[in-house]
Amino acid sequence: MSEEQRKLLLSLQVADFNVIEWVLFMHTHPDDLVGCQQKKEAMKTAAKIRKSYEDLYGPLTHLVPISCSKKNLTPWPWHV
Repeated sequence: MSEEQRKLLLSLQVADFNVIEWVLFMHTHPDDLVGCQQKKEAMKTAAKIRKSYEDLYGPLTHLVPISCSKKNLTPWPWHV
């Protein structure tokens, strides 16, 4: 795994953690409109980073459709 790939994967992990924290916050503060907006922004950021990673290195899960004719030679994240 290249250093660039490792950095992008780490930034995705950080972004996903941020989303989880906002989801947990909203469970205890359901009426917090600012928190709700922050959660939406965190989700957009994580989705953007995930798309960038998958565009460059392939899917992170089996839930992403891939072409049957194109073989993905990059290792899955858990193989790293």
